[in-house]
Amino acid sequence: MNSAPLTRRIAQASGIVMASVLASRVLGFFRDWTVAHQIGSNATTDAFYAAFTLPDFLNYLVAGASLSATFIPVFNKFAAENREDVGWHVFSTVVTSMGILLSALVVVGEIFAPHLMELIAPGLSPGEKTRAIFLTRIMLPAQICFYQGSILSAVQYAKGQFVIPSLAPVVYNLGIILGGVLLSPRIGITGFSVGVLGGALAGNLLLQVYGAKRAGARFRPNLDLRHPGFWMFVKLTIPIMLALSLVFTDDWIMRWFASYQANGSISWLNYAKTLMRVPLGVVGQAVGVASFPFLARLYSEGKLEELNRTMNATLKGLILLLMPLSALTIAQAVPVVYLVYSHTRLRSGDLHSIAIALVVFSLSMFAWGAQNILARGFYAARDTMTPAITGTALTFLNLPLYWWLGHRNQYLGLAMASSAGIIAYSLLLFVLLNRRTKNRETAGMVWFFLKITAASALAGGVCFKLANALQGPIGWNTPLHALLVLVIVSSVGFVTTGLIAKLFRVRELDIYLAKLRLTKKPAY
Repeated sequence: MNSAPLTRRIAQASGIVMASVLASRVLGFFRDWTVAHQIGSNATTDAFYAAFTLPDFLNYLVAGASLSATFIPVFNKFAAENREDVGWHVFSTVVTSMGILLSALVVVGEIFAPHLMELIAPGLSPGEKTRAIFLTRIMLPAQICFYQGSILSAVQYAKGQFVIPSLAPVVYNLGIILGGVLLSPRIGITGFSVGVLGGALAGNLLLQVYGAKRAGARFRPNLDLRHPGFWMFVKLTIPIMLALSLVFTDDWIMRWFASYQANGSISWLNYAKTLMRVPLGVVGQAVGVASFPFLARLYSEGKLEELNRTMNATLKGLILLLMPLSALTIAQAVPVVYLVYSHTRLRSGDLHSIAIALVVFSLSMFAWGAQNILARGFYAARDTMTPAITGTALTFLNLPLYWWLGHRNQYLGLAMASSAGIIAYSLLLFVLLNRRTKNRETAGMVWFFLKITAASALAGGVCFKLANALQGPIGWNTPLHALLVLVIVSSVGFVTTGLIAKLFRVRELDIYLAKLRLTKKPAY
């Protein structure tokens, strides 16, 4: 398998996923905008976002968010051995057994939701706790749709089909938006929770059933729990189930501490992190999802040298995109927030709080994207233990930082602790993965990162000055003016970053631009 065509296939798959993630993030914008427009930022929205914690934890407990990472290596192993029928048997075992387990856990969650809410958001007022419990009970069954949809998506990824799985978050966000727009005038914030359940059923389950069938999935219910393939899946899944990695727990920890802070703190953090996740999701999530099946296949075929080359190229492409985006987001945080939220029930103080939190979260944008790739490097090698242990250790080590910075700087301190923790996690994963794979390009990767960081920081400084200079003649207090500022400043920022990168002799920039020009040429 030649590395150039492989890298091209990853790029093509990433393009498909990027398009869907972009659509999903735009809808995610509109979803949160709809919440802000209909409800605002107050104790009610804090209860709504706190209500996601138990369903999210339940999904995490069964490693639902990591199913692609744990099932694809198992399926690819049997496919590489020309035993795909065995892979489908294991697929059926996982769907049947884990579906039964998750249904039981949902019932337990419904029963004990009041007691669990005391642990999740102890600082909420009694009235808002009651509201959060009610909303939690509505959203809990959606986790069955998420889990089964994830395993159905995994088999589509393993077959190199990315379009239908990529539509799941789009349909899901549409469900939430429609629930809010159509139902919130009658039943308030509850309408959004009903939308969560409806969107999960339509996008994450029913659509993926169609996609898996189209990919040739063969399902026969069974409980063959002694099958070696099922036990391989369990061994890969257990470390993720038992771990408390910062990647998954960060939002829960921030909500817990923020529940003791001023009304709106949970909502400010959520709105700011959602904004940060837009460029992060479009680039980092897309590249991670698209590259993983190829990395897992290379490991299954024993091509470690090619795996290293592919991983290096993928990481460099990620850094080349995310670092400038991070710098531009930091430089334009205020106009970005005004563009999205100025015509909602949020007040100027809310907008200012969200903008500051966005700056802090964006400092770690590259780390959130990189850990997505680095963790998948371990998963491709069928090692889920190392990221799990590393992430759990850093979570516990970071707890005092959440407490200290949250006490000193309130919600902003929680954002600082979040960024510091994920940066430490991604750097540690980078060191451990390169040591494991004996990557000979580690020094080159570090030097590349430093040059792109310096170029992005200098360009970001220019953009910050320009954005402030434009505040007088243009302003950003209206969405149209904010959009104009963003277009002008972003254009200058990308050009400036490119010129500085050229001065720093970042040869990878020329390589990627040449590939981009090549793909635009018509084929004859």
